[in-house]
Amino acid sequence: MTHQDEAAATNRLRRALLAFQTAQTHLLGAHRRLKVLPQAEVDAFWKGRGRRDEANMRAAAAEVVAAFEQFSAAGLVADAPDRHLVTQAQRHLAEGSA
Repeated sequence: MTHQDEAAATNRLRRALLAFQTAQTHLLGAHRRLKVLPQAEVDAFWKGRGRRDEANMRAAAAEVVAAFEQFSAAGLVADAPDRHLVTQAQRHLAEGSA
């Protein structure tokens, strides 16, 4: 691979990891906010925005996995924090399909 290909793979992984972290933060924040709401409002959230947030999380996780595969195919090695996020994305996808 050329240096340009390596840079593209690195940038793709970086963007995917940031999107995944953002999606995680949104879902965590939603879970925290929902703890104090009545069950009817919680149910309404998960039928609307919550469902979209979960779909966004799955899409972000899938992109992390795909970007990491491209990154690894380029012969590049992720550092420990990035590798941890990749593992979280893989786990999220595995749990969603189970």
